[in-house]
This record gives sequence, C-alpha cells and structure tokens, in this order.
Amino acid sequence: MKKAHQHLIKWGLKQGYTIEVECEGYTDYVGTSFDDAVEAVEACDIGVVYFTNPTDLKDEVEYLAGFSYVLEYDQSPDEIISDWGINEVSTAWDEDYTAHCKKYPINKHFSRSNN
Repeated sequence: MKKAHQHLIKWGLKQGYTIEVECEGYTDYVGTSFDDAVEAVEACDIGVVYFTNPTDLKDEVEYLAGFSYVLEYDQSPDEIISDWGINEVSTAWDEDYTAHCKKYPINKHFSRSNN
C-alpha cells in the first residue's frame, strides 16, 4: 500500500497537475517530479501539498486543491493526509485512495481500508 502523500502526488501528476509543496509555511518545491515532491514532503513534519494548473512562470498560479499533511512516527500510512478542502479534485483523489486502501489493507484498526 502506498503512503497517502505518495499516492496523492502520483495521482496529481497523472492528472496533469503541477505539485507545490509548502513545508511549515514556506514553499519548498514546485514542479512535476514525483521523487522531488516526495522528498520535499518528507523533509518536514507538517505542510500542504497543492495541485496547480501547469503555467508559464509569468502567469498567475491557479490553485485547484490543497491537502494538509502531518508526518508522525507511528501513524498509519493513510492518516498522513490530515485535511483537505472539498471540491471535485479532492473528492476524486479521496475516492481513488479509498479504493486503493480497500485493495491493499494495512491494519485491523481504524483506517480507510476498514470503512
């Protein structure tokens, strides 16, 4: 089972979005590299992953969805994404990740795979 932040980034890239990672209030990464985005997320304990439309740097960035994350030592992989705004993009990711969790359950306690 993929960790939630890894699934989120991979899913967003497959949809054609640019990934922006904000770590503890500072923009740490903007781009379309899975490895670089994951590295940016894992570099700090809390932050936000944004999906934006690909744009020329001269254009204004359009934020399509934002997903807050918290990395803790003993948390289940599907609990890393702690909050997100509700819209078509975030709902589509949530449905896809929930289906992924049901396909690859991780534990017998609370998780998306048991709901």
